Parts: sequence; C-alpha cells; structure tokens
Amino acid sequence: MKKLNGTLGIGSRLLILTVLLLKGCGNQTGSGNQEEAGVAVETGMQPNFVIIIADDLGWNDVGAYGNASVYTPNIDRLAHQGVQFRQAFLTTSSCSASRASILTGKYPHSNGLVHLHQALPVEEKTIASFLKPVGYFTGAAGKWHIGGAAAKDFDLVREDKQDSATRYWLDLLRERPRDQPFFIWLASRDPHRPHDGGKEFIEKYDLSDFDLPEGFIEGPGVREELLDYYLEVSRFDYDVGRVVDELTEQGVLDNTFVLVMSDNGRPFHPGKTKIYDDGIKTPFIVHWPRGMGEPGEYEHLVSAIDIAPTVLELAGAQIPQAMQGRSFTSVFSDRDHVLRRYVHAERNWHGKNAHERAVRSANFLYKENQYPDHGDCITGMWRSGAPFQALLKAHERGELGVRGEVCFAEARDKVELLKVSDEGVDYINLAGNPEYEDVVAEMAHELRLWRESTGDFDYEHYEPPPRARK
Repeated sequence: MKKLNGTLGIGSRLLILTVLLLKGCGNQTGSGNQEEAGVAVETGMQPNFVIIIADDLGWNDVGAYGNASVYTPNIDRLAHQGVQFRQAFLTTSSCSASRASILTGKYPHSNGLVHLHQALPVEEKTIASFLKPVGYFTGAAGKWHIGGAAAKDFDLVREDKQDSATRYWLDLLRERPRDQPFFIWLASRDPHRPHDGGKEFIEKYDLSDFDLPEGFIEGPGVREELLDYYLEVSRFDYDVGRVVDELTEQGVLDNTFVLVMSDNGRPFHPGKTKIYDDGIKTPFIVHWPRGMGEPGEYEHLVSAIDIAPTVLELAGAQIPQAMQGRSFTSVFSDRDHVLRRYVHAERNWHGKNAHERAVRSANFLYKENQYPDHGDCITGMWRSGAPFQALLKAHERGELGVRGEVCFAEARDKVELLKVSDEGVDYINLAGNPEYEDVVAEMAHELRLWRESTGDFDYEHYEPPPRARK
C-alpha cells in the first residue's frame, strides 16, 4: 500500500456545477486537438468520476456486446441503463502504453510511454493533476503499471499486485473525503493470464454449451482454457457490481460518471499486442444518470484519448492544448453529432520490436508495417496454451482461413487495407485492389497527417529502451 499524500481532505468548499456549452469538433484530421471547451460555473455539484479498467478483456467478451456465453450481469446492467459505445478504440494494444494514453489524453509516442514496462516520464501530467485545482480528490487502486512518477498526480494510490488486484477498491471509495468531488481509477488484473481465478462462478457455465468465438479452433483443452478466461471476466464483472453497490449505498451513483473499459484485447490471436480490432477495440460503457443523455447503443467513433478531455470538460477544468483527444460530451445531447471520422493506433514494443501505425474509419482499417519482414505470431505463455496449439495444428493441415494465417505469416504486407462490417474485420488485404485505390490514398493521407501533427518518431533510427528489451 502506498500513500502519496497524507492530507486527504481540504475542507468545505464551493463546488462547481458544470454547464456545458457544447461545441462540435469540425477538425477531422489526425491532430485531434480540441478547441477549448466553453463552460460556465456556479455553485452546485460537479460530477464524480470512476474509471474501471479491465486487463486484457476483449471488446465483445461481455454479454451486452453480443457474447451470449459469458456471465456479466453487472456490466450488462450498466450498459442497458447507460450509454454503450459500440465503436470505441484504444491507442495501442499493450497494457502500460494503453493505460498511460488514457490517463494523459495523448498517444504513446507523444507522452513517452511507448513500450510495455516503461514508466511514464516524470514531466508528463495525468488527468489527476488538472482536476485538483478545481477541487477534486484523486485516487487510484489496483494494478498501476505505468511507473511511480505518474503517481505523484494523485492524492492516494493503493497499488495491488495480487490476485485480481481489487482488494483496495472499496477501501478507497470509503476513505475518500466526503466534502470533495472525486476522480478514482480502479484497475483490475482480470482477465490477464494466468487464468486461475473466478472459480466461484463455475456454476454459471456449461463447458459443452457455449460457442467458441470467431477464430478459435476446436481441440483438446480449448474450451477449458476459454472457460478459465471467462471465469475471470465474470470475477471482474462481480467487482464492477461491488463498486456500483458502494456508490449506491453512499448516495452518489446518480452523479457519478462510471466508465467501464479494457486496456487491450483478449490474450488470444489476433487480440492483445495487435492493432486489428480484436486488439484495440474495447467495451466502453458510460453510466451517469444525471447527465449522460439518452441511454442506448452509440455508433460514434471514440478514442481512449478522448476520456481525459471529456472528464476535464465536465469537471469545469481547463483542457490543456497538449492533450490530443477531444471531448465526447456533445454526443450526449446530440446523437447525430459526428465526433470523429477516424481513430488512430500504434504498435511499438511488446515482446518484439515493431513499428505499426493504423487509422480506422467506420468502414476500413488501414495499416502500415515498417518491419514487414517480421512475422506476427504470438509469443510467451500464449504459445503453450491450447487455443494456440489448435491453431498451429490447423495451420499445419492447411485448414486455417486468412484470419488465422495472419499469426503464422513469416512476412506481412507493408500496407494493409481491411474492410470492416458489422460482422467484424475481413482480413483479405485490399491494398493492391484497383477498386480501392482511392480509399488507400485517403487513409494513407490521413495517417501521414496524424503522424506529422502528433510528432511521431522516425522508426528507422529508433531503438527501444534497454528495459523494454527484457
């Protein structure tokens, strides 16, 4: 347990009622810099914020997102009562870099935490530092994974590296000062490997009666390993329910902006570490009865870097120019507002050196691979798992489709254009198809604008930090 600032309360104070003067974001290029939000303030109540983040949860491994096999009643309830974003994307598909991106409102190559196991540079500021001047208590509990320097921005951090990493969640909610609005970051380890928890939910599952997700191949132990993953998803759901119950008991749920999401995709091919949809797409559920607008499914493109400016706008805080996201508060009052035409993602180091950049529109995913001669197969403990072994045997038999063969390609195309539909990503590369020349040109142009405007680094002369090579 680590306490960073022993002074938790700051006494009674005037609180701020945020009255949003909602503005559209007309700039659709990759720069993403939002115009300064116009807010008026008067005495009242600022919203509270609770960000609940899973570790390696696939975007569609929640009941509300169409997975009928997994048991997630608490998350599903929040989704049905709140706003369920169906097209929400992360900036990368690696734990540390993804979390730092959420907390800073900046892309990994911009905030300096590019690789797994790096620390956020000391000069970088997280969302917590901008909330304190407008009266917020800021706390974090659970898995941290972005280094000690970032913790300085919070009043209280309780890091937990054991089991699900949720044992301090309720303590933090109960210990918070009651005379301040609060921003609290609650990070679970579920459903990260090794999948050895959640056994108390085994009765909710029938091993023989759930569907294998797309891309999984039947084989010895496959269903058992997937079940172990689902059990930890259910444990995460249970912990979400405990948080909601605590907020309800404290009488603050109605004015608490609760966001449930993941830091990257499921730890199965082609999820975690990849910047396909299975790696960078996330469940994204906002529950805020007092201010979220009409509940339902929202199809707006939204990026993880949009969380920080959204929170700051709602809190009545200044949104720094350095933040690269844009507030999505406008969609709460105008379902037809186009927030973004594109979202962007990157891959740098996680087990191997890489330099991949992607731009995603409503209909296409465009990727540039600067190391096309590098294969893309999963590494580490994944390879020993039953799902990978089943994929490998199907590959050896020549029975895998295009999606599965991505894992085993010794080299990849330098440029990829993949079509996206309601059924998911079609892994047939359209970049060489004359019918899609205009789309390739459009997406390549957008990616170039984004790289230039965000100061992306030169991969040819870049070496990962020594720690990241471990």
